[in-house]
Amino acid sequence: MSALLEVKNLRTCFVSKKKVLPVVDGVDFKIMKGETVALVGESGCGKSMTSLSIMRLVPTPGGEISDGEVLFDGTNLLDLSESQMCKVRGNNISMIFQEPMTSLNPVLTIGEQLTEVLCYHQNLTKKEATRKAIELLEMVGFSRAAEIIHDYPHRLSGGMRQRVMIAIAMSCNPKLLIADEPTTALDVTIQAQILELMKDLTNKFDTSILLITHDLGVVSDLAEKVIVMYAGQVVEEATVDQLFDKPYHPYTQGLLASVPTLEGEIGRLQSIKGNVPLPDQMPQGCRFAPRCSQALNRCHLEKPTLKEVEPSRFVRCFLYEDEEV
Repeated sequence: MSALLEVKNLRTCFVSKKKVLPVVDGVDFKIMKGETVALVGESGCGKSMTSLSIMRLVPTPGGEISDGEVLFDGTNLLDLSESQMCKVRGNNISMIFQEPMTSLNPVLTIGEQLTEVLCYHQNLTKKEATRKAIELLEMVGFSRAAEIIHDYPHRLSGGMRQRVMIAIAMSCNPKLLIADEPTTALDVTIQAQILELMKDLTNKFDTSILLITHDLGVVSDLAEKVIVMYAGQVVEEATVDQLFDKPYHPYTQGLLASVPTLEGEIGRLQSIKGNVPLPDQMPQGCRFAPRCSQALNRCHLEKPTLKEVEPSRFVRCFLYEDEEV
């Protein structure tokens, strides 16, 4: 199976007070055709900035992609002009942003926002685009689609707005869908409906998904492979079964230990002490060492590299450097 998206040594930096601060630092991963990959970690780990880098939407001035490659279907997106990239965004690669209320234009109706995408990327007439917009809204679960297209975003609930975002994202049958915390602001029932909808759509169109989340329950339900990020770097990569069965990196172990379970005794949930370091306060050695209960002396002095410890399983930790896992 060939890779649809291959990110190689991606580095995204911000300049602050004449300092160059890497917020995405040497990130590597692949997404195969039809595969769902989850990118997980605490807030501030660089997940969303990785997705914005892939889409070439890094905030400027101040931010820039300083190194690496983003190969999509063999083409390096970082080499494209802005006009060429505009034809990729929303067409071959779509993105569902974290907060649908701020992502939708408040002064345009739902129908206007859907038809705009269809007219631009698929060269449909306004009448054809309106018909397709109604079909898309029906596909994502709206029973009154012909009426909803005339509504403005503020008239819809959070779950309905998220469905509209998914309809817009899937309107051109993208090869890759980037979903940035697609269920964060929704209640549990609506979350389950949105996840089921995303599953159905990806099965129908064979779309690959990069799912960005801190919710490990969502990961276990939707993803096949997991990439764990910490302080701008990938610290572990594994299949969902491998990760939940036996997490290797101490940070991944901490994330899983903080999730409540239905089995076992009811007790106090574990937490990882401290916070993710700021870009201008990175430790000298391993970035997780100040928070790690298993840290060795060398962890505070040397930087570990991401190594393959099993077939298709990678970890950035000295605990697994010189021994078989």
